[in-house]
Amino acid sequence: MTTPKSNPCSDFDDSLLWLLRDAARMQMGLGLDHDSEFMERARSHAEDRFREAQRRLDELTEKQERLKAEAVKSVPGPQEPQALGEAGHTAEMQGLEEEIRRLGREPQMVSSDDYEETVRDLEEQGLIKKSRGGLTLTSKGARVMGQSLLNRILLSLERKDLGPHKIEDVGQGAWTGSTIRPYEPGDPYHRISIERTLLSTLERGVSVREFAAEDFMVHEPMHSTELHLGVLVDQSASMRKRGKLEAAVETALALSELMRLRYPEDRLRVFAFSEEVREVKPWMLPTFTVPMKFTDIRAALRAFRVRVVHEPGNKQCHLITDSAPNYLDGEFVGFHRAMEAVIEEARLYRMYGLVLNVVMLDDDPQLRQMAQRVARENLGRIAYVDPENLGEATVEDYLLLKTS
Repeated sequence: MTTPKSNPCSDFDDSLLWLLRDAARMQMGLGLDHDSEFMERARSHAEDRFREAQRRLDELTEKQERLKAEAVKSVPGPQEPQALGEAGHTAEMQGLEEEIRRLGREPQMVSSDDYEETVRDLEEQGLIKKSRGGLTLTSKGARVMGQSLLNRILLSLERKDLGPHKIEDVGQGAWTGSTIRPYEPGDPYHRISIERTLLSTLERGVSVREFAAEDFMVHEPMHSTELHLGVLVDQSASMRKRGKLEAAVETALALSELMRLRYPEDRLRVFAFSEEVREVKPWMLPTFTVPMKFTDIRAALRAFRVRVVHEPGNKQCHLITDSAPNYLDGEFVGFHRAMEAVIEEARLYRMYGLVLNVVMLDDDPQLRQMAQRVARENLGRIAYVDPENLGEATVEDYLLLKTS
């Protein structure tokens, strides 16, 4: 693998990004390729170490020969062999011989010391830390990685004439305000004010049992540019193939940095799920795992909905998966029963004004069926994305949402 050239829009060279990517892979329990940046850096340490060992070996060998010659000259005549033997066993000569033997055994290939040297470089920068469980990205390391990934994505999107811009128009959220107005066709039913509707009926001088369509009153929604964006990351076993899980982790990190730097009014919530679902900080995602034998998509959707439904502003989430649901409430139930629960949750999303986007990393027919059924129940979109393009596609979607 050829190390990519530095990104002109980034404060971090790409070699550091690739090192952090490798550290994240190790943190997730995934192996390193022979041509990974981490191994390239270890090989570079090995070459430097071996080169220095050879230089030192030549230097000590020359010194040894010089000491032997001086010892011979210092003892004349027939005593030379004895003097040479005595000189060869002086403390200095013995030390030289031991050091020369050690340098002669210096391995030319990558050793554990070279690997540790690479780790130490990143540790000294505060980007990773070592523990009994292996390497772990620090919050600083995850932030550096997220910024570098984001810069690469934005550079690519600039070629499409799309980038982060100041938003001028407010968006409409599901949060209801105190203003009441008459119902209009298309208003969500959950915004109906039962109290004001009944009062409107009584004001007409009739029984509450005789209310009419014109009596219905609804809460006017509040307007806000604030967005609660959810990223639901499937951690089932199949996501560990073809770089899918790494792509999902990197996408969360890039989005986190974009919001922190450009849109601090927005909130990103990341959920890892498989049999269980947990909300995690984006930088913790590489080290966080859940039981991964089965897949409970409904639990992930519900977790995000419950977390944000009463928050002001817009709510939207990306379900990133390559699996069909088959697990529900702690037990394996198969696709069809689990799917019905997912559909019911999608209906609740629509009822409460949450947008659900399904990002599929596989185009299996069963997955297409699932995505299409979800789309019919919600106002979101379906995207079939290659893992390599996941970050760019998700950031682009977010920026379009902010600038539309």
